[in-house]
Amino acid sequence: MFEADHPLSEARGIPHDGEAAMEARDVVDIAAILSQQLAVYTAAHQTMVAERLGLSATELKALELVQELDALPTGQLALLLGISWGGTTALVNRLESSGFVRRERHPLDRRVIIVSPVAEHCETLKQARQAMLEEVRLLSRQFDPEQIHTVHAFLQQYVRGLRHDMCLWLQARNNSTH
Repeated sequence: MFEADHPLSEARGIPHDGEAAMEARDVVDIAAILSQQLAVYTAAHQTMVAERLGLSATELKALELVQELDALPTGQLALLLGISWGGTTALVNRLESSGFVRRERHPLDRRVIIVSPVAEHCETLKQARQAMLEEVRLLSRQFDPEQIHTVHAFLQQYVRGLRHDMCLWLQARNNSTH
């Protein structure tokens, strides 16, 4: 959430009260600022959670990708993390030895290794995020159910678009290597 009294708010030309801020900038500008802030603070939060779990930020990111997508070939995991295949192998080795993931051969192409989450070990990730979830619960009480529904629908569509773009990118990368 953008803090109106944040030192950068005036530097960015954003007035302190919410209505004036909406009048001063169009929705796209505000969305761009909030999107950037969400990315920055989410990354910082992921680093904090990773530290609590004894993982690196990259290991946590890998674990989150594997959980979200349920299973992921190591080549696609390497692309999404932006690291080498060798680095991905070492990372998966660490996650597997910690019990967070397991490796299996792809049923149709035995050359491909699929990484899957181990649900019972991934439960610790959910517990590490409990404070954040409680904060969201408290924040949601400030809004009526219709507002929450609208925000949920908006975010759900936004995530759907991001996922679609990711899948198209992975498919294009896969096609360019074959």
